[in-house]
Amino acid sequence: MPIVMTQPAESLNDAMGMVSIHGRAVLVAMLDPQTDELQLMHVTVPQPALQVAKPSSDRLTVGEFFDRLGTDLMIEFRMKFWKHTAVAHKIPACAAMQSQNTATARYSLPTKGVKPALATAASNR
Repeated sequence: MPIVMTQPAESLNDAMGMVSIHGRAVLVAMLDPQTDELQLMHVTVPQPALQVAKPSSDRLTVGEFFDRLGTDLMIEFRMKFWKHTAVAHKIPACAAMQSQNTATARYSLPTKGVKPALATAASNR
């Protein structure tokens, strides 16, 4: 799936122009300017089955759109250069993956009385 990396102050029109190039569903990514956390949204291709929405404002930024998704989680929207309405939904952050701990600290393996399977298999040869 294509990923379009954006900036909070970037025009939503410009970002969705990049989305349109791919002609299929896209992930749009942005770093939150306050927390530096990665934010993701999934954007569908415009759908003829949906009711045609009013075009989004030319002044709307990607950061403002992500803020709207923070409360609604899913939005039907249309850009002025799209004939049909698309759907965007925010992909929730995974707190465990944003932890500063390493993967081995999160998923520790038993250390006493257990031989690793690969070492056991190699010693039996």
